[in-house]
Amino acid sequence: MSGKEKEEIYHTVLYEVKRYRKRRLSVWIGSAVAIFFAVILSIVFFLHEKRDAKQQASWEKALVVGRTLPEEEIHLISSGEKTTVLPQSHIGLSKDGKAVITDSTNSKKTVSLSKKELNTLVVPYGKRSNVTLSDGTEVWLNSGTRFVFPSEFPKTKREVHVDGEIFIDVAHDPESPFIVHAQDIHISVHGTSFNIKAYQDDTKRTVVLVEGKVEIETDFHQTIELSPNEKIDVAGRDISRETVDVSEFISWKNGILVLKKTPLSDILKQIGRYYNVQFEKTSNVELGGLTYSGKLFLSESLDSVMTSVSRFSSTVYQRENNIIRIRKK
Repeated sequence: MSGKEKEEIYHTVLYEVKRYRKRRLSVWIGSAVAIFFAVILSIVFFLHEKRDAKQQASWEKALVVGRTLPEEEIHLISSGEKTTVLPQSHIGLSKDGKAVITDSTNSKKTVSLSKKELNTLVVPYGKRSNVTLSDGTEVWLNSGTRFVFPSEFPKTKREVHVDGEIFIDVAHDPESPFIVHAQDIHISVHGTSFNIKAYQDDTKRTVVLVEGKVEIETDFHQTIELSPNEKIDVAGRDISRETVDVSEFISWKNGILVLKKTPLSDILKQIGRYYNVQFEKTSNVELGGLTYSGKLFLSESLDSVMTSVSRFSSTVYQRENNIIRIRKK
């Protein structure tokens, strides 16, 4: 073998050795890169899982948990007969003991009412209604209200019963006092407008006088007279009164909540009634210190209103299907 041939064989072997080493280095680098990215992905996945677990734990410690409830209908009940009343309908009572129900499309339906028994208008949570009584008295009913009334009033006295909240503009009649029975208080007027809030599950009854004069008697034989722009709260034997801006208490009939240093717990109760949402306060959080002053427009969707609430209360709002959660930021 010549020297030239030996040199060619040497260079060929050297080339193959270098090529082999280079291939092994590439494989090693590729393996290292694969391991590196696997580690990075594992860390990212771990942090993501940890964050989700932390968020889940955070939501489990929510300030408030709420649940949207199934929708119910407004019903007018007379002599055991139940008539469904569409939302945004007006009910007008005629002198001959009939109710004319006019819906939002101006379509009318006439229902005969009992003259011997009292009639009941049931407005569930999430709905509102309006009725004109046979004497011309106008009544606006808030959500979750039960209103009991006759088809016609006798000449000497006009009486109705309410469980819930109403704003009432009483037709003036000096010969026939108008009496509203609301749980354990009884409001007597001749012609005036006022708001009464007397839900059975509330601890107090509230009357706010817009104009005129009212006399309130409790089941404990306490008698109080109210003047315009005054509010009275009655809780058993305890009575408190103050001068107020009445718009804060009657704006609900126009779809607005006017709030003045109102506790968040009270705001959620009003929103819950208006939108048919049941809020339950968790045992580990005190809501009493959170208050708000401003306006909430209830013509907007529940999500929009709750977003506004979370913004002013420095909380975070989450809704998943029919479950609502509110927690601190």
